[in-house]
Amino acid sequence: MLAKTPSCVECGLPWGAPSFKHEDEAPLYWSDTGLLCSGGCAQKHFEKRRAEGTFVAIPAECPVAV
Repeated sequence: MLAKTPSCVECGLPWGAPSFKHEDEAPLYWSDTGLLCSGGCAQKHFEKRRAEGTFVAIPAECPVAV
Protein backbone atom coordinates (compact mmCIF):
# COMPACT_ATOMS: atom_id res chain seq x y z
CA MET A 1 0.00 0.00 0.00
CA LEU A 2 1.24 3.48 -0.77
CA ALA A 3 2.20 5.63 2.19
CA LYS A 4 1.23 8.97 0.63
CA THR A 5 -1.23 10.26 -1.94
CA PRO A 6 0.41 9.22 -5.20
CA SER A 7 0.57 10.86 -8.58
CA CYS A 8 1.46 9.62 -12.04
CA VAL A 9 5.23 9.09 -12.24
CA GLU A 10 5.20 10.21 -15.87
CA CYS A 11 3.05 13.38 -15.93
CA GLY A 12 2.37 14.16 -12.25
CA LEU A 13 -1.45 13.90 -12.45
CA PRO A 14 -2.65 13.26 -8.87
CA TRP A 15 -4.44 10.05 -7.91
CA GLY A 16 -8.14 10.85 -7.61
CA ALA A 17 -8.20 13.31 -10.52
CA PRO A 18 -11.16 12.61 -12.83
CA SER A 19 -8.91 11.61 -15.74
CA PHE A 20 -6.74 9.20 -13.66
CA LYS A 21 -7.77 5.76 -14.98
CA HIS A 22 -8.78 3.33 -12.24
CA GLU A 23 -11.25 0.58 -11.45
CA ASP A 24 -12.59 -0.46 -8.05
CA GLU A 25 -10.26 1.97 -6.23
CA ALA A 26 -7.15 0.44 -7.88
CA PRO A 27 -5.01 1.94 -10.64
CA LEU A 28 -5.10 0.32 -14.09
CA TYR A 29 -1.41 1.04 -14.80
CA TRP A 30 1.73 0.98 -12.61
CA SER A 31 5.38 0.06 -12.65
CA ASP A 32 8.02 -0.68 -10.05
CA THR A 33 8.53 3.09 -9.73
CA GLY A 34 4.90 4.06 -9.09
CA LEU A 35 1.47 4.68 -10.60
CA LEU A 36 0.66 5.71 -14.17
CA CYS A 37 -2.55 7.59 -14.95
CA SER A 38 -3.32 6.33 -18.46
CA GLY A 39 -2.33 4.00 -21.25
CA GLY A 40 -0.54 6.88 -22.96
CA CYS A 41 1.61 7.61 -19.91
CA ALA A 42 2.25 3.89 -19.42
CA GLN A 43 3.49 3.54 -23.00
CA LYS A 44 5.68 6.64 -22.73
CA HIS A 45 7.08 5.46 -19.36
CA PHE A 46 7.99 1.97 -20.56
CA GLU A 47 9.51 3.27 -23.83
CA LYS A 48 11.65 5.69 -21.81
CA ARG A 49 12.70 2.92 -19.40
CA ARG A 50 13.67 0.63 -22.29
CA ALA A 51 15.77 3.42 -23.85
CA GLU A 52 17.47 4.09 -20.48
CA GLY A 53 18.08 0.38 -19.89
CA THR A 54 16.06 0.41 -16.65
CA PHE A 55 13.06 -1.60 -17.90
CA VAL A 56 12.07 -4.46 -15.58
CA ALA A 57 10.44 -7.34 -17.45
CA ILE A 58 8.92 -8.89 -14.32
CA PRO A 59 5.47 -7.37 -13.57
CA ALA A 60 5.39 -5.25 -10.43
CA GLU A 61 2.76 -5.97 -7.79
CA CYS A 62 -0.09 -3.48 -7.47
CA PRO A 63 1.11 -0.83 -5.01
CA VAL A 64 -2.40 -0.17 -3.67
CA ALA A 65 -4.24 -2.44 -1.26
CA VAL A 66 -7.74 -3.13 -2.62
